[in-house]
Amino acid sequence: MAHTPFPQGAARLTADFAAPTGPVLHGAAGSLYGVSEDGVPGDELLEALDITTLAVKPDGGAQHPNGDASSVVQVLRRNGNGLAFVYLQDLFAKWPYEDVGIDLYHEKLYEFVPPMLTPENAGRLVWVPFNEPDWIWYGLKENSPAKFDRFLADWITTVQLLRGLAPGVPIAGPNEAYYHPEFLPHFLRRTRDTGTLPEWMAWHELSPQSLAEFRGHHAAYRGLERSLGIAPRRLNIDEYGNNRDLSVPGQLVQWAAMFEEAKVHADMAYWTAAGGYSGAAPQPNVPNGAWWFLKAYCGMTGQTVRVTPPHPNTVDTLQGLASLDAERRTAQILVGGTVEDFIVTAEGLDPEFWTDRVTATVHRIDWTGYEGSAGTPVPIAQVVSDPARLEIPIYGPDRMAAYWITVTPGEAALIGPPPWKGHWDAEAADITSGQITRHGNADDGNAFAASGEHDVSGLNLSDSAVVFQVEAPEAGEYDLAVFYSHMYGRGAEATEPQPAQQVLTVNGIERFVDYPSTMNWQHRSIVREALTLRAGANTVELSKSGAIGTARGEVALDKIELTERSRGPVSYEAAFARLHGEGLVFDLYAADAGYHRIEGAATGCLAGPQNQDVPVDLTRPVFLHAGVNRLRTAMIDGPILLTPATGPEPIEVDAAEVSRTGGSCLVVNDFANRGHVIGWNGRGASAAIEVETRDGPHVLLVSYANDERGKGHEYNIDIVSRPCDITVNGKDAGRYPMRGTWTWNDFWTYPVILDLSEGRNTIAFGNADGPTAEFERFRIAPLNP
Repeated sequence: MAHTPFPQGAARLTADFAAPTGPVLHGAAGSLYGVSEDGVPGDELLEALDITTLAVKPDGGAQHPNGDASSVVQVLRRNGNGLAFVYLQDLFAKWPYEDVGIDLYHEKLYEFVPPMLTPENAGRLVWVPFNEPDWIWYGLKENSPAKFDRFLADWITTVQLLRGLAPGVPIAGPNEAYYHPEFLPHFLRRTRDTGTLPEWMAWHELSPQSLAEFRGHHAAYRGLERSLGIAPRRLNIDEYGNNRDLSVPGQLVQWAAMFEEAKVHADMAYWTAAGGYSGAAPQPNVPNGAWWFLKAYCGMTGQTVRVTPPHPNTVDTLQGLASLDAERRTAQILVGGTVEDFIVTAEGLDPEFWTDRVTATVHRIDWTGYEGSAGTPVPIAQVVSDPARLEIPIYGPDRMAAYWITVTPGEAALIGPPPWKGHWDAEAADITSGQITRHGNADDGNAFAASGEHDVSGLNLSDSAVVFQVEAPEAGEYDLAVFYSHMYGRGAEATEPQPAQQVLTVNGIERFVDYPSTMNWQHRSIVREALTLRAGANTVELSKSGAIGTARGEVALDKIELTERSRGPVSYEAAFARLHGEGLVFDLYAADAGYHRIEGAATGCLAGPQNQDVPVDLTRPVFLHAGVNRLRTAMIDGPILLTPATGPEPIEVDAAEVSRTGGSCLVVNDFANRGHVIGWNGRGASAAIEVETRDGPHVLLVSYANDERGKGHEYNIDIVSRPCDITVNGKDAGRYPMRGTWTWNDFWTYPVILDLSEGRNTIAFGNADGPTAEFERFRIAPLNP
């Protein structure tokens, strides 16, 4: 792709592949309460992440309705060697924790700790005895020697108790809310002298300034260890990042770069709802841009190498990390965090090992909000060069995006130009009866991210409208993505939380566009609409009213994006697929459930949502559910190509067609597919469908709503997953968690692979322990017809 040369003095980030810095750790991929229970998120999202640590609560803890250690350990055991850091004080219900005194806390530990010492949890737990003692219970940030002594006395007796109750289980601490240079010398000296040093050091980095200060904190801490004769402790920054960082690839790359450089572990913070992997998993099997960033980061293999950014230790600037895998003959670079053109320079690739030419491919990992789904990173440019000094220009970068650069030996077949894409911020459009609000900047880190740091809200008046003047490069079909947020309706029409609408007018032609609810008024999601545009100037308007009527409810608008529609196959390179035994795993993305052609291998196994390895014949179409689908193949050299295909129509069973028993009932719901849902009045209720099918594996899509909530916190939204037990022809087919959908009027889809028999099959749904989600409809399709 041809571009004009860079102006003299353009920013430059250098990766020196002749300067290895140690094995890739993937330490920054952890999350606090990112996994709420086994299955939320699903393994289809988690298997691709090399999770080294997750922060959780003790089994039965009252702080939140989910995140129990033993449930999370089940997830970790299936997905690597990760550890569960158990916030023991989360056994308490209130935030800040009830100050009951250390004696009662110790009594609680006798109650809560021993039941977690199961064979399944062995080797997977780390105790975190205190959480943010700088202000909870102890006030350490006041730097009072008396308060230091009070905490240290309690620390010593608590560690001694835990080591007696659970010999061999490591301990982490002191776990303050920030790096505390005044207190840490006292802590290290006293715990050293009393034999209560934690095996893991832990503190939090929760300020935008941490992006500038963490390296100094880390160096100071290591200096303290040396000065006190303490062997280096493993370190977990078990809460990091702000709302403005989470979900944003261009922000996350800055955090990952500094944690990976220091070879420390780190868990993204818990500011909103459990089970969403700190803003990377909008739904249990659906990824957003942050998930693709984490996947690219966790897909870096071999050794990290020295990276020199233009402005180290500076908030919101170009940063990056890089890796070299000599065995697979691949190199990777992740960069982002700026709006200025820059050059990535790759030095030190040995020409004798890499051949005399290498190909670097640049992929853009876009921000898609907290709840907007995202497809695979888009390849946008390629460079073929001498490996000794490879220069890769990035033009017009998006500050919220990350850029994943893959380097392979030889001259690869050049990619074509990427689909044209443009975006327009709502605050820069023509606004009638709306209000511009600033969000998510370095001065307000816990405000939610927004494109351009602003959105437009208050669009609830009859004349409210946002009008975008857009330029299309040529006449044709485009995909419109509207970045929005919406929590509830407003006015007499909104008797309960429900989806909203706006009138979409494109060059004078109107239609309604529907907006599912989001977690709150700033939790961005995306709705997508297909448009036909003329070449040149076009007008796109989103308004409360139009000639077709008045829209229901209200949304806040962040931006719109237009992308030229592309019908070509999506390519997944074998060189960067995940290794699995003697074969590979490809994480295939489907925007919508349906049949696809998978080319590049003759056979494979689909690792279903519940980890069934189902053999598939890739010469025939395969039904993929919306989101990530794991395909396991033998070792191959070339890419896997994914293209939508046709297949048999799924069988659809509406709520009104379901057989109901016990306390289940048919409930009117105007937002359901045909106006009804199956409701549940308690234990013992069940529902069943009967379908005629062929013999073999089928995909069941369960459309459901669930808005059960816990008591809630100041900033945590305590959604509760309701389990559903499924039986097929009287045989148990598993228990599946239905994560909260924000309202009872918004419906998500949960996929299950079932083995069905030739002829009539009975599929039953229920929950012996209480109510399950409300079901709107069921769809069933053969997996591999």
